[in-house]
Amino acid sequence: MARYNPDADLSPLYETMDCLRSDCLIGDGSLLSPGRQLWTAENFAELQRTYVQNLDEGEGKFFEKLKVQLTDATVDGRCLMAELIWLLYAFQRGDVSPPTKNLKVREVWSWSGEELPREVAALTDPVLHGVGRAGQGYNNNKWRELVLLITAMQDLKAKPQEERCRVLADSTIFAEWFHAQVNGDNRQLRHILPFLLFPDNFERISAGRHKQDILTGFEAASASEVRAMSIAELDTALLKLRKGLEAKHGSRVDFYEGDFRTLWQKPKEKKPTSMQEADEDEIVPDRSRYELNTIFYGPPGTGKTFSTTRRAVEICLGQAPEELVAVRQAYDQLVKDGRIGFVTFHQSFTYEDFVEGLRPRPMASGAGFTLEPEAGILKVMAERASKQQGNHVLIIDEINRANISKVLGELITLLEDDKRRGAPAAITVTLPYSKSAFSLPQNLYILGTMNTADRSISLLDTALRRRFVFEELPSDTSKLMDIELDDSALDLAAILKSINQRLIYFLGEDAQIGHAWFMGVKTKVDLDRIMAFKVIPLLREYFHDDLERVRIVLGGGDGFLSRSQLPVPKGAEGYAEDRYRYSDIYRDEGAYPEESYFMLLGRA
Repeated sequence: MARYNPDADLSPLYETMDCLRSDCLIGDGSLLSPGRQLWTAENFAELQRTYVQNLDEGEGKFFEKLKVQLTDATVDGRCLMAELIWLLYAFQRGDVSPPTKNLKVREVWSWSGEELPREVAALTDPVLHGVGRAGQGYNNNKWRELVLLITAMQDLKAKPQEERCRVLADSTIFAEWFHAQVNGDNRQLRHILPFLLFPDNFERISAGRHKQDILTGFEAASASEVRAMSIAELDTALLKLRKGLEAKHGSRVDFYEGDFRTLWQKPKEKKPTSMQEADEDEIVPDRSRYELNTIFYGPPGTGKTFSTTRRAVEICLGQAPEELVAVRQAYDQLVKDGRIGFVTFHQSFTYEDFVEGLRPRPMASGAGFTLEPEAGILKVMAERASKQQGNHVLIIDEINRANISKVLGELITLLEDDKRRGAPAAITVTLPYSKSAFSLPQNLYILGTMNTADRSISLLDTALRRRFVFEELPSDTSKLMDIELDDSALDLAAILKSINQRLIYFLGEDAQIGHAWFMGVKTKVDLDRIMAFKVIPLLREYFHDDLERVRIVLGGGDGFLSRSQLPVPKGAEGYAEDRYRYSDIYRDEGAYPEESYFMLLGRA
């Protein structure tokens, strides 16, 4: 049956399309907000007026222009548009990821002034997984596909409900009706929508050319015959071919699977470029507005980890959600999809860990082992980016803690924009262990984080500094201005500012404390824990356990670290300097007195 897909279980999508058929196409309901009346003749007439008759074919991004076009639309009209965007995305897999689909549908819905619930059945990843590639042409012509969809739905809604039931109950009647709406235009929805609604009768094919190639490849028709066929005739011939193949092989058939695909789809010719041969299918995505190589740097607690998380999502999806939870969900999904990789550098990290090394493999006989090349995270991510659609990101945490020259070796040159694959000065190197050719694709972005408390930028390898853009994430007390503690009048911004002023005086700008550690503080109990388990341990590290200086940074009194003089040992009288024992008040009493903070602020 045509609904068979060897790559994924599409039953969640098919079940959702059945709901769309009954609730929205036959009925006038809503897919994303059940019980609401959105798919009405009146609402489609409104979209005909506000969108179809108000097209903006000029420069600009699709969603930016769409928002302007819907300025005069009603709340229901904008919500209906969000559901139409869902339908346009339903088929696509690879071209647009599930997190992006979710994000964009919710964005359009939000233009109504409303927000969708966090849990919406039609916006789950299994439903949004998609069926197959629709290609860049479908993305570029979303506005034309949307015109067709609105116009067709307006015609459908003009019919009595009994007639709508008849049209949507029979695949042949539906296809005849829908093709009449296309009116000769070369729209991919004329292939996609019949499949989504009748997956047992139509192929998961979004291009007429593939339908023709399959029929000629399996010798079901000659080239001249398929060129003369209408879409309806192509679909009928494909269904007959499928049934014959399934009867012959005794199993389900997918024309894009393995040996079946090779019978009709010939390998594309390779065209030479200035430096190397590049496959026509090689992914060359839209460049992000961000640099290919970026390092976020700043003191501890300035949000470097979250900044890389958000930036990675923005690079992969074009933009990131506003809500922190949604950003994390999108990030986790991209990691699961293989589009984001993560590694932490440390002092013992090597070229073999990062790029490629030899690893022992047991011999088949069980006696002894052989050494075989194994790809490191950089090579793995480069290979994925070369094969998969869209931008990819490799995050290198603590990038300054490893010996960059040893970790990257000769590959540091490949990081440069103009040395990437397909660039004017592209470079390919031969890896030492596998002897394979290697280059970095243009859709692999490198994001690094660097803690200035560990090492100043000025001490970084010069070659690395030349190839990365550095974005500073300083401590920002303004982000704490609006935080009020539930049980105290203490001013978090003033506390952090006072500590950092002292640190700058003693150690310089690089040795500060970030605001991010304090962002989640709601009570004095929270504040005490941050001071005891984050701030004071870091201060001890900064001052190499010189606790007298730590006390000075904390206000100079006994509020945080109490001090008691040690007795002079017998025999050391006369020349021994004063020595002290220091005790953390929190560990002794479970809290810091509120006066400790006033002392730190100089208000005691």
